[in-house]
Amino acid sequence: MTEPNSSSQSQPDENTSDTEAQDILQPDMSLNVQHFEFTASDGINLRGEMFGDRLSKALPVLCLPGLTRNAKDFHPLAERLASDPDNPRLVMILNSRGRGTSDYDSNPANYDILTEANDALHALSAAGLEEAIFIGTSRGGLLTMAIAALRPGVIAGAVLNDIGPVINAQGLARIKTYLNNAKPVSSWSDAIDYMKAANFGMFPALSDEDWHRFAHMTFKNEKGRPARDFDIAIAKALESVDLSQPLPNAWPQFIAMSHAPVLVLRGELSDILTKETTREMVKQHPDCQVIEVKGQGHAPVFLIDELNDQVADILCKMDEKHRQLG
Repeated sequence: MTEPNSSSQSQPDENTSDTEAQDILQPDMSLNVQHFEFTASDGINLRGEMFGDRLSKALPVLCLPGLTRNAKDFHPLAERLASDPDNPRLVMILNSRGRGTSDYDSNPANYDILTEANDALHALSAAGLEEAIFIGTSRGGLLTMAIAALRPGVIAGAVLNDIGPVINAQGLARIKTYLNNAKPVSSWSDAIDYMKAANFGMFPALSDEDWHRFAHMTFKNEKGRPARDFDIAIAKALESVDLSQPLPNAWPQFIAMSHAPVLVLRGELSDILTKETTREMVKQHPDCQVIEVKGQGHAPVFLIDELNDQVADILCKMDEKHRQLG
């Protein structure tokens, strides 16, 4: 793994105009933040960011974003975890292939769970990490469960952000609709409007400033204007999903994490992860707890300090459990 440079950029003013080529979400300049790059087993180059100190005694964290999401989703949480005054930890965020700064794949068939799960394992190995707490949002949580089936020993704990072994078809239909009907945006104000429309009713807890940041998490900045930050072929893959048929479940993969503590974050308004599924997850797993995130739907975004504090506290408890087992 190569680590080309450290990041020391301050956050620009929240009133950045559409013509200013700046990103709203930049890592905190006071933190040790590095960009990394490695080559996957099939030759594609994957990239991401690493926050914090490798010498930290706390368990490292590997963050895996959602279907068309990218590493920026985790920046606020990573800053909170890496800068914890009592328990700072190393946080690694991977852009899956076709997302964010990682290369797009010329073969869309490689945008599948098994390939991307192996990419995540390769990232962990390239960083010299034998185990980690995995934090997976939506698709990233599915990758985490797949990794539990492939190599359970690398998972010291897991946070599943609004995802479980059963996916609600109604929510998946909504995601298919807005991805397939998405139209280009020409300004950051358009991008914010798009985010509000695509997530209608899902995030009443977000302030205007949060929506501004959410848009900058979602789109990349090209000469001051927003641009799609994922390979459109990923969205097209959803077109083949037949929602008239029962969706496959991942209970065996979830149960493969029974050796490690699991935290489930469920958006109060989620249409992907139902309350019934979370109750069954608690029954099926010996150490699984659920936090319902108020005022958020699918999937909760790490823009709320209270949520990030809750995650940080529970990760500390995972550290303690890991020490007791070790």
